[in-house]
Amino acid sequence: MEILPIKKCVSKEEYKLMNKKSWRRFQRLIKSIIENNMEVDMTIRVRGKSFQVDFVQGGQRYRKDYKTYQDASEAEVKAKARLLEGLDPFPRQVLETESVGKTFGQSSEEVWNLEWSKGKSANKTRGRLNLVQMDIGRDTLLTDITTDRLDKYTIELEREGNSGATINRKISIVSKVLKHAYRREELERMPFVPRQGEPPTRFRWYTEDEQRTILEACRENKHEEFFILMAVLFDTGMRISEALDLTLGNIDFDKNLITLHYGETKNNDARSIPMTKRVIRLLSQVQTNDRYFTMNYNQANEEWVQVRSRIGMGKGDGIHSIRHTFCSRLSQKGTDMRVIQELAGHKDLSTTQRYTHLNPETLKTHIDKLEACADNDDLIV
Repeated sequence: MEILPIKKCVSKEEYKLMNKKSWRRFQRLIKSIIENNMEVDMTIRVRGKSFQVDFVQGGQRYRKDYKTYQDASEAEVKAKARLLEGLDPFPRQVLETESVGKTFGQSSEEVWNLEWSKGKSANKTRGRLNLVQMDIGRDTLLTDITTDRLDKYTIELEREGNSGATINRKISIVSKVLKHAYRREELERMPFVPRQGEPPTRFRWYTEDEQRTILEACRENKHEEFFILMAVLFDTGMRISEALDLTLGNIDFDKNLITLHYGETKNNDARSIPMTKRVIRLLSQVQTNDRYFTMNYNQANEEWVQVRSRIGMGKGDGIHSIRHTFCSRLSQKGTDMRVIQELAGHKDLSTTQRYTHLNPETLKTHIDKLEACADNDDLIV
């Protein structure tokens, strides 16, 4: 029997109502919860003049009314223990049950199997999905995920110190699951999904002097493969995951092209990147039967942290900033935005347009052109 996740196991009122026998049984229940990493979700609701034990199990809602709160509390404790033993929660009792449709756990796993599991960031998405399932509750009914509940979930995440971006990622998972159920007509209406404001993305790009300092530090690491990787990134603008996956099939020395095939990029779109003479020289030196780089992302990042520390850079100076550098330099040299979009593999042109900034020296050069527009110096005292 699948046990339902919740936030609490027993209240102070329930503890006071337990006799020695039920307390020993409840101790076994807690031990089972700890050993199996499981929890049981139940609620006592006031219903008119009675108290109702209300919970969901396996897509069924079970309800049982009692005359007093004490009776309901005692029944809840016993029901929890019976559930963990794989027994009916209320033996020899007529239960009020109703079919309540899909749960968040069921629908979210459907989305995982259909879409998320096939994505480039499947492992990261799986981890985030597991957290959201714990927060929302795998057995929470989709119909119970209302706008009010989403607002409260957002507030909880804020109080836990999550950033606006992190909150939006988690809320997006819930939204995707609800849209999936709505499309399949398993949900009558979509609740309003709140979004958090996010600060503007900080685009860190390296100057030519900084690039030289970085590459010199890479040389000092005495790890030739890492040096080649960094140099290739500066001249191609590839994402590090794309560069690390380069094979002989991606490189055409006759046409001087790097071709990333369908399914090998973040957007799954194919694209070609002309190689500079530096990249041609570096890659032609690599002795390989297939892959150009043997290290994985974690190993590359460890090397980067050493380089960054050696030259006095901060945590905000990352490998991905090399990609920003590639796009920024092309923009500063007057390259058309659509050409940069094609080279960088941006799906949306608006992403590329974020690189239309110019460095201060370039701005000064353009402002200097105003000096010759009108001779008004004699009027300025």
